[in-house]
Amino acid sequence: MGVSWGAVCRPKEGQSVSGDTYLVEPYGQSGLMVAVIDGLGGGEAAAEAANRAAAVVRANLGQEPGAIIALGHTALHNTRGAVIALLDLDTHARSATYVGVGNIGARVFSSVAIKPISKNGILGAGRLPHLLKLTYTYNFGDTFVLYSDGITTRFSLDDTLDHTQEPQALAESILKSHGKLTDDATVVAVRVT
Repeated sequence: MGVSWGAVCRPKEGQSVSGDTYLVEPYGQSGLMVAVIDGLGGGEAAAEAANRAAAVVRANLGQEPGAIIALGHTALHNTRGAVIALLDLDTHARSATYVGVGNIGARVFSSVAIKPISKNGILGAGRLPHLLKLTYTYNFGDTFVLYSDGITTRFSLDDTLDHTQEPQALAESILKSHGKLTDDATVVAVRVT
């Protein structure tokens, strides 16, 4: 059993720093935490919020995704805030757990119905919404794609995309076809084989 993945992260046009970040971190015997984080706005202040949230995720690998998000919410007070999606894969049990806050998108290419949903809200601002934890059993060969709002909503309806290509090529293809120049854009594609 293996995991292959690819990612792209591009700042919006005219910026040298992206307010988005991502991580793909293995932990324990069979865990893999995947996150896409989008700091509000753009530039350095957005990057600071996103990187602070990523540090919380890295420091708490193996914890429940909802608990990690709650810790991130506290850590992001006094920042611009961020939106986040966590995908926690157990490659031994073939289970995927998803928890998201805000407008990070998720699309799964699978023969089974896997439809991750995020709750409205912002880490670090106001009150954390009641989190929705969704757990699925996936098949080998399924491909999970997480993406920031720098990817157009048309991507979720694009049936012409060759989702069987290698994850790095898939991430690059999604960015090329659906990336907005007016926003930071991030795509992470993960396939379990």
